[in-house]
Amino acid sequence: MKQWKTTAVFLLLACTWAALFWVTGSRTPWQMFSPKDKDAGIVVSLGEMAGRNYDRMGFEGGEILYVPSDGGWLVGTANGELRHISAEGDEKWSHSIGTGLIRSLKLSADGKTVYVGEKSPDGFLYALNVKTGDLLWKFKGYDAIGGEPDIRADPQAIHISTDQNGNIYAAFYRFTVKGDGQRGYVSQVISFTADGKERWRYPAEKPMDAWVNWGEASPDGSRFAFGTANYDKSKIENLEYNRNIYVLDGNTGTLIQGISIPLADHFDSVTMRNAPSYSLDGQYLAAMTSDGRGFLFDRDGRLLWERHLAEAKEINGAWFFAAGRDARFLSDGVLFDTINTFSRDNWQMPSPVIHPSSNSLFRFGLQGDFLWKYTAPGEIEAVDVGKGVAALAVGRNVRNHDYLAHGAEVVRLSDGSLLTRYHTSGPLQNIAVSSDGTLMAGIEVPAVTPEGSLLGAYRLHIWKIEGR
Repeated sequence: MKQWKTTAVFLLLACTWAALFWVTGSRTPWQMFSPKDKDAGIVVSLGEMAGRNYDRMGFEGGEILYVPSDGGWLVGTANGELRHISAEGDEKWSHSIGTGLIRSLKLSADGKTVYVGEKSPDGFLYALNVKTGDLLWKFKGYDAIGGEPDIRADPQAIHISTDQNGNIYAAFYRFTVKGDGQRGYVSQVISFTADGKERWRYPAEKPMDAWVNWGEASPDGSRFAFGTANYDKSKIENLEYNRNIYVLDGNTGTLIQGISIPLADHFDSVTMRNAPSYSLDGQYLAAMTSDGRGFLFDRDGRLLWERHLAEAKEINGAWFFAAGRDARFLSDGVLFDTINTFSRDNWQMPSPVIHPSSNSLFRFGLQGDFLWKYTAPGEIEAVDVGKGVAALAVGRNVRNHDYLAHGAEVVRLSDGSLLTRYHTSGPLQNIAVSSDGTLMAGIEVPAVTPEGSLLGAYRLHIWKIEGR
């Protein structure tokens, strides 16, 4: 009798598993005992990271790229590690880059090489084989712009661009402290061939006294443009490199045009972070300024149109605005985005209000026609585009502390409507989407709330986009 009861229990369990398989189609119905969180997706730990103050400006999360050749992801961490992870979350290879953190990633046009920029005492630019992780060549940024380890002014390859001919364009940057005690900037743009030979430098003789945060080549390599982000408001006229956008000949590195953008109302300077960018055909150049304006130029920097997306608002004598950041192209238009609300006079002070245009994505046609606006519940930390969709990494809303805002959101490019979203415990800091718009991956970081609670962890999430 006892043996019969034991057999009956196992038969019942087998029937239950079979029923679950029939209903769900799952080959592992026993997963009912450890249910998967849909919002979490596939989760991969990225190592240890201390929780950051929730209200602090700027989190270092890492970089991420989709790899079309195998459907996987290249992830550069704040711990100086580059990892190639499959679409299923398995590690193909990892490479410890150096002593610093990874600040930039870019694939070659043929997808066989990944270029990696680090922030460290050496500030290396690396070229690695995508399939194996083997080092192909490297360039020491310190040799171009120096460094000051005593004040932790480390060089960094802060942004990398490539063209269809295999050439690389890297912007190297660090800060310094000038004789009068004011913060200063040291930058230089260097172009390389695919095998690491130097093609040109801009400027050729010495680094610039400008903060170069971003630069992009046209696809055919005939043009390269970069923007500046100088915050030394009182002395910008004394800087040698005080233009806002510089357009260079991509083959020689010679200057074609330096563009000075007029000041916006109620602002003392023009700054630029993740811009300018070239269109897919190389005929247009788009830029977004921190004061909330979007611009479209021709390939040589002649202005075609300007749009005010987030004008400053006055409250009791103080001016508040939604800071503009990204400008990126679609095949038939351009996307601009804004982040959190800031005070014009003190970026570090929490704003008592949320600007109506903050944390928003805007789409315009190439003729400047406004098509739609989408507003996220927290800061849009990064934007990537796949077939028919824009993927948004949504981080902190430091004005209302909405911890449920964190996560990934997918917006339809056709009309700006929300397709789906996935919540993460900690702020999502970066994101990448597959070319066909069916998969995406994002980097979550831990944050400490004003109440002392720890939200999230340092990890990668991989999601299959619902509705595609």
